[in-house]
Amino acid sequence: MRKRGFTLIELLVVIAIIALLLSILLPGLKTSKDIAKRVICASRLRQVGVAMRSYSQSFELLPDAVDNSGKQESGHSYAVYRGDKPEWFDSRGNPIPLRWAKLYVAGFISEPELFYCPGNRMDLYKYESYSKPAPWGTLPQDFNTATGSNQWVRIGYTYFPIARNPVMSSTFFAPKEFPKKFDQLHPALPYATDILWGRQNLSHQRMQSTDSGYKESNNYSVNALFADAHVSNCKNKDVFKHDVWDRFPGVDYNEYYFTVFKLIGSH
Repeated sequence: MRKRGFTLIELLVVIAIIALLLSILLPGLKTSKDIAKRVICASRLRQVGVAMRSYSQSFELLPDAVDNSGKQESGHSYAVYRGDKPEWFDSRGNPIPLRWAKLYVAGFISEPELFYCPGNRMDLYKYESYSKPAPWGTLPQDFNTATGSNQWVRIGYTYFPIARNPVMSSTFFAPKEFPKKFDQLHPALPYATDILWGRQNLSHQRMQSTDSGYKESNNYSVNALFADAHVSNCKNKDVFKHDVWDRFPGVDYNEYYFTVFKLIGSH
C-alpha cells in the first residue's frame, strides 16, 4: 500500500501554526528574560550594599577615588582602575584601586562580576570586557574595540554618594564634594544605580511598537541602592521624562547623576 505524504497545503498550515505560536510565545519569553536580568541586577546591587557597610565599618570610610598625590578623581563614577596617567599607579607600578575596586581588593567582594548588571547594553560596562587578559582589574584591557587596548576598568553601575546636607558647587547643579563616611550618606537618596548613560542605554527597558511600525521604549526602570542596603526599582515615568536625559551627554556628569538621583529619591 502506498504511503500518503503531506501535501503542500498541509505543510504550509503547519508552518503557519508554528509561526503563530512563536509570535505568541517569544514576547513572553523575552519579558521573562528581562525580568530575570532585573532581579539578578538588584540582587548584585544588594550584595554590594552589604559589602559597602562592612567596608565602612572596618575602615570607617567610604571607598574613594584618590590618586597617588591625594587628588580626588571625580566625574567618572564608573571608573575603578585608570592606567592613562602616572598618578593612577602606586610606587610599585600597580594600578591604584578606586571606588568599588577597593571592596574587591579588601576581600569584601570575592567575585567582581557582581559589579555588573546582566542587562547592561554597552560593552564598556560589561564584565566580559574586563577579563581579557585575566584577572579582572588587569591593565591594559582589550575588549574587541577598533582602537585596541583600553586603559581603564569600568564597573557596570553608577556610584555617586551624596551627603545629607551637600555643599553645592558654584558652577554646576551638583555637590562640591563627596561624603567620606557611610553615616554621612543621604538617607532618602540612592548612592548607586544601574549605569546611567542616556535614556536609550538604560539596562532595563521594554521596547514597544508604534503605529508606524517603529519600535521605541517608553517603559524604563532603574535599580537603586540606598544607605540602609535596600534596593528599589524606580519605574515612575516622570523620572524618565525629565529633560536632563535629553541634555546628556552635554550636561556635566556630576550634575546629570545628581539630578537623576534626586529624581529617583523623590519618586
